[in-house]
Amino acid sequence: MAVLGPGPAFGWALRVPLLAALSAMTALDLRARLIPDLLTLPALVYTLLIAAIVHGARGLLDATLGAAVGGGVALLVAILTRGGLGGGDVKLMGVVGGAVGWKAALAIFALSQLTGGVIAIALLAFGRADRKAGFPVGALIALLGGLWLSLSR
Repeated sequence: MAVLGPGPAFGWALRVPLLAALSAMTALDLRARLIPDLLTLPALVYTLLIAAIVHGARGLLDATLGAAVGGGVALLVAILTRGGLGGGDVKLMGVVGGAVGWKAALAIFALSQLTGGVIAIALLAFGRADRKAGFPVGALIALLGGLWLSLSR
């Protein structure tokens, strides 16, 4: 994982600001359907900075690759779906990728899409949403990213 350092206490201390940012992003996307740059951009810089400080050039390279793959896949989906994902979701995937690495970021993205689809189908089936209503998938991305960070070593 890109933001972890030696020892469990040190690793957890580094995770706390990122987990707080992901929690705020989850709440904001659920409430306002907005993930502001004020949260995503500093969080992205934080993941890259911590990776560089803790793991040197190799850590920075790994975190940058994770951010590029995570954000790049989300950007591709946003383009192909003509706005199915917003810019905040794309930047959020960059943050998650920088924090957990590219492989975990792809898993988190896939799981967020599958979970979002299941929730959307359930909402439609119970008449709690219509087909034109959007779904705050960024909240799922942030939640799953936070869970991944919390449960991984």
